Amino acid sequence: MFIDGPCGSLEARLDTAPVEKTTTAVLCHPHPQYGGSMHDGVLDAVAGVLLKKGINCLRFNFRGVGASDGTYDEGIGEVDDLCAVAKWVAAEYPRDDLWLCGYSFGSSIVWRSLAQLKPVQAILVAPPIGMMKFPEQPLTTKVLGIAGDADDFVNVEAYQQLLGDNSAVLAGADHFFTGMHAMLETSLEDLLSK
Repeated sequence: MFIDGPCGSLEARLDTAPVEKTTTAVLCHPHPQYGGSMHDGVLDAVAGVLLKKGINCLRFNFRGVGASDGTYDEGIGEVDDLCAVAKWVAAEYPRDDLWLCGYSFGSSIVWRSLAQLKPVQAILVAPPIGMMKFPEQPLTTKVLGIAGDADDFVNVEAYQQLLGDNSAVLAGADHFFTGMHAMLETSLEDLLSK
């Protein structure tokens, strides 16, 4: 499927939960310039947990990725892409609560869109704090985070300071959660049940 974006069509895929709870999560993928796309194993793991909890999952490719129009825009246009997708969700599923979830680069896009989109909940997976800017902001959204202590792209101390008690750190996990997708799923389930 395709969604109208600010610079053309955005390729997207909607997975509906077997038992829906009137919540739709938009999942944002890793860095477009390093092979990131909506077809990502970590996003598969996250979507699996959310779908089991009755949350629809909408993934999309940022501009210039896969069949999406446009070209990479340094994270600026990508925020606009996310806003366009969120607008589509609001039009198609007006009763649904909006959740946002981002992995790596995608988590920085989610973070920068919080004030504008005001989701009910946000999930940051391996947010590259230390490599990218995550400016402090007043949070009206509940933001959960999961990162590994062996992740070269995450400053774990800054990450924990940013999210406090809503941050989980997985021992031994790298940026890609190599061999640890099951642990990632369990950790996400635990965070969501708090």
